[in-house]
Amino acid sequence: MLLIAAILTIVVSLMHSILGGRRLIAPILRMDNLPIILGSVTNTKLTLRIGWHMTSLLWWGIAAILAIMHYRPESVAQAFLWMVCVVFGISGAAALILSRGAHKSWLLFFPVAAIAGYMAYTG
Repeated sequence: MLLIAAILTIVVSLMHSILGGRRLIAPILRMDNLPIILGSVTNTKLTLRIGWHMTSLLWWGIAAILAIMHYRPESVAQAFLWMVCVVFGISGAAALILSRGAHKSWLLFFPVAAIAGYMAYTG
């Protein structure tokens, strides 16, 4: 059952990113009256796009945890910490690189990734 849940989670994340990106986010990004975030409309659009896809990234991590719960339920805690490390690491890298450091969320994402990774490695 957990594998079915994992597969459905992947499917919903793909639908979210692809269909939601095309049918919801793309029309919003074409609007003329977007607020200015981090100094420009370009940064507003970048923040919306990255935030939208971070949801899908998190769902991929949850799907991985569901699959691990099926195959190796005894290692769920460590797997969860690694998932947090990876998801927050990718999120931090995306925020830092794509916004050229303007979106300061990377200042919080990287420490969370490091702490979770350390605890997974040493635990």
